[in-house]
Amino acid sequence: MPEKQIVDYFNEPKQYEKSEREFWLDPYISKQLLKAHLDQTNDGASRKLSVINRSVDWLNEVVPVAEFKRVIDLSCGPGLYPERLAKKKYDVTAIDFSKNSIDYARSAAEEQGLTIDYRCESYLSWKEQEQYDLALLIYCDYGALSPEDRKLLFENIYTSLKRGGKLILDVFSLQKLTNFQSENSWTLHDSDGFWSTGKHVVVTRNKKYDHGVTLEQTILLKEDDTIMNFNIWHQYFDLQKITSELEEASFEIVTYYADVCGNKYTEQSETICVIAEKKR
Repeated sequence: MPEKQIVDYFNEPKQYEKSEREFWLDPYISKQLLKAHLDQTNDGASRKLSVINRSVDWLNEVVPVAEFKRVIDLSCGPGLYPERLAKKKYDVTAIDFSKNSIDYARSAAEEQGLTIDYRCESYLSWKEQEQYDLALLIYCDYGALSPEDRKLLFENIYTSLKRGGKLILDVFSLQKLTNFQSENSWTLHDSDGFWSTGKHVVVTRNKKYDHGVTLEQTILLKEDDTIMNFNIWHQYFDLQKITSELEEASFEIVTYYADVCGNKYTEQSETICVIAEKKR
């Protein structure tokens, strides 16, 4: 690979610059991501099952199945929320980019005798009209999108909901941003790791940008001279900002919490959970 091309990989990305490929579509990395979703020793990809169970119990209280029967779960991963919602008799449709996650979720649902409509597609191109009583976007996935994609996603969700339908989502707060550390590092792996098989080097760059945006960048260098770059962006919110974006999409805020378990929000909360309603 030419030296200039290598150097270009280490230039600082522009805000919201996309990766050259999505890591959840990579055949090897997507398998590692599925393992991370199912790993109960950390909550890097999915929250631990103890938290998910509390979340679903809380959802059943604030959006009871009798009133919010039809549910769309966006970015559902391997189906940890849809399974538990289906067991509480919700009629669940679930969408995710990752074929590995959707294949796993379908198999798990079949083994448990659960009827869940799993779809492997992008929620940015997904289009339905007035089909659902409730939309879920859980584990701060909204903040990983650019402003343009956030606007498009809210438009898609709004259109998909029936009048009076609700959206529940969570985002990282500005309090969470205070814990973010800007740093650069690299690690030599002599054998298989999360990002690659065989011997490889992983360079990471964590950087704060203006307006509450951060980048977690991974540059992968493999023995065959392959270089891959993955950018993970996060927008951090205060109540005013998330309210503004929801209102711009014609949602009305019903209430807010510290998390998707219904705990009370304070200025020290690292997430904000919002319940919004389609009024028109």
